[in-house]
Amino acid sequence: MFRGIVLILGACLVWGLFFIIPQFLVGFNTIEIVLGHYFFFGTISLCFMLAKGIKRWTSLPSRIWMRAILYAFVVNIFYYFSLVLGLRYASASVTALIIGLSPITIAFYGNWRQKECSFKTLIQPSLLIGTGLILVNFKAFTELSAESVLEYTFGLGCGFLALIAWNWYVVSNSRFLKQNFSFPASDWSTLIGVCTLLWVLIFGAGAIYFAEEEQMSKYFIFNDALMRFLIGSLILGLICSWIGSYLWNSGSKFLPISLTGQLSIFETIFGLLFAYLVEQRFPTGLETAGIATILGGVALCMQIFRSPDFSLPLADPSPLASLH
Repeated sequence: MFRGIVLILGACLVWGLFFIIPQFLVGFNTIEIVLGHYFFFGTISLCFMLAKGIKRWTSLPSRIWMRAILYAFVVNIFYYFSLVLGLRYASASVTALIIGLSPITIAFYGNWRQKECSFKTLIQPSLLIGTGLILVNFKAFTELSAESVLEYTFGLGCGFLALIAWNWYVVSNSRFLKQNFSFPASDWSTLIGVCTLLWVLIFGAGAIYFAEEEQMSKYFIFNDALMRFLIGSLILGLICSWIGSYLWNSGSKFLPISLTGQLSIFETIFGLLFAYLVEQRFPTGLETAGIATILGGVALCMQIFRSPDFSLPLADPSPLASLH
């Protein structure tokens, strides 16, 4: 279990960079940053795929490819754009709070699917994590300005759609990896990356078609802004997406879904720490109390799964087990 925890924390650490790198990509909008990020993720994955030989991948069952295409769309396209719409039409604080509920909802949803422990044991750590999230977001939440009710409701809906998509992906992906324990996590990350590239080409073609000529001209002038965009997209694609997903997939094989879900809160914590470093400030007393409360909830959850009464269900050792 210790190995799984270290791998998941490593994934959350590199995912924390998602919170700060886009801030340095001045002159490029959200859609451009997303497409640039996932273009590099897909291209790097394609290089890894070709390096291992194309026969290795063509021999995979079609259901594996279809699942990878579905996961690539749900977690890299649908989830992110739902999140962006939530940020635009609701507010950053409320949307962050909704997405921040994922460690709690994943724990309950994953336990409902896998029956790993009693639901009662998850209540106390979930309450601590939820309270910590409110404390961390309290200042931004209280400064929320009133917007159009219809637009605000639409934004809330998009935020919850993003939450549902992320919950489904984490639980379904974890089950897949446990059922196919011998399938390398690196291969799974590569496969999803290549499938993400397919979606990027589709959506990128549409974005280019509707883009104005002035908007496209910045890609043909090699200056500091374009160099930052290319380097930032490369970091997001290689470190955050490929390495991050590899660490997450590897760790998911060794941990119960409920614990994996609650550990995902460290993505937010590492993101906050990176933000404090960039802003060159210490967290406020309320933010510190919130982070401490979250850590207390996670520690309590880890204690539950270290109990002698708990044992992780045995994984199917076959290379490509049934995908039910």
